[in-house]
Amino acid sequence: MRKILMLTLVLVVLAVCLQSQDAGKQTTIQGCLQYTNRHYVLTDSSGTQHRLSGYANKLKPHVGHEVEITGTEGVHTTSTTMEGGASSAHMVPDFKVSSVKHISDTCKAGSQ
Repeated sequence: MRKILMLTLVLVVLAVCLQSQDAGKQTTIQGCLQYTNRHYVLTDSSGTQHRLSGYANKLKPHVGHEVEITGTEGVHTTSTTMEGGASSAHMVPDFKVSSVKHISDTCKAGSQ
């Protein structure tokens, strides 16, 4: 049991360290904004999907639109570890939104 708790703690500490390394590095991505599986997702022109976090009240009106998002890249850690079970921490790339800029009411082909 202690090994499982220790492993979970190590994974959480690693995730926090990864997030703090990228803190402050603002980047901008552009693409089609969608809301799927209870998450906002931006699909860029190359087809890459970026899971977005934060700023939900500003993102909602832009679903289905082409937008430019500024924020910081990071990692979201989820855990479904049950007592007595093996650790199942899962790290998902995450883009923390700090601003959104409307580009177009429609998405470009390939960005949907």
